[in-house]
Amino acid sequence: MISFRHHVASLVAVFAALAVGVVLGGGPLSELGRDDDEPAPQQTSDSSAHAAYGDEFAEASASTLYGDRLSGQQVAVLSLAGADTEITDGVVTQLEAAGAQIAGRYEGRTNLTSPDQQGMVDSLATQLTEDLDLGDAVPSDLASHERIGRLLGRAVVSTQPEGEAADTTSGTILDVMETGELVTAPTERVGRVPFLVVVMGEERDDATATALLTGLVSGLGSAALGEVVVGSTDSGDDGDLARLRAEDLGDVATVDGGETLVGQVSAVLGLAAVRDGVAGAWGAFGNDGAVPVAAAGAPGGTDDDTADGE
Repeated sequence: MISFRHHVASLVAVFAALAVGVVLGGGPLSELGRDDDEPAPQQTSDSSAHAAYGDEFAEASASTLYGDRLSGQQVAVLSLAGADTEITDGVVTQLEAAGAQIAGRYEGRTNLTSPDQQGMVDSLATQLTEDLDLGDAVPSDLASHERIGRLLGRAVVSTQPEGEAADTTSGTILDVMETGELVTAPTERVGRVPFLVVVMGEERDDATATALLTGLVSGLGSAALGEVVVGSTDSGDDGDLARLRAEDLGDVATVDGGETLVGQVSAVLGLAAVRDGVAGAWGAFGNDGAVPVAAAGAPGGTDDDTADGE
């Protein structure tokens, strides 16, 4: 495991490279932060100083890294029960700094992912699917929380790049889920948007809860054009985010370190990468590196020759 100081140092190097247009892929920079043999420093104050420097560097380079890749993009934010408001607010601030428009902020309540309420969620998903004739989009053979995730996704997000207008179906889903104390939605119903950021909630450290969370995240992801899940550094180390990453999330991206500015900037870069067709696990404990890299070319845009994924 890398030390915190070494991780921050690698982040600064990565941000510096990105800010001047270096594309990371092979090369020595791609291995920064991966030295498992370096001993961890013992002085907390030293680590804090490095963390502060990393955040300052991220703040200074963020606008350059964002470019216009998310300009005008509609994004919904879902904070799960017990989510750190500083993480949520920080990610929202960075999304807005990148030019994204926050279409709606939703809160997942305890019932949404509580193992004690799985039966209720299952019944509610069945009822909504039948009443709204959504069997094709929400197959009955899926587990309870993947179905509820798809239903919530039907109300909040869309696979269409331009999004879709709110309709009776989306309104009914949100009304029922609010009545069942699963979510809290904006008072004024908004349209369905292409992109979703999910902020992890309180740690459960429970296999059943992990399975429910995996289903929810996967279900939401199947209904959106792009989704990023953001958690804390600790959660990415050996917490719920680490366990979530061990599951098959499809094209859902994850970012840890959400309590830091570096992590919040990385969450936005992660969403931009997903928009460009690249999903990964990023952060101090992400398998795909410390910071999401532009899907193609220099940061700030996608090269025409690579926009189709070549």
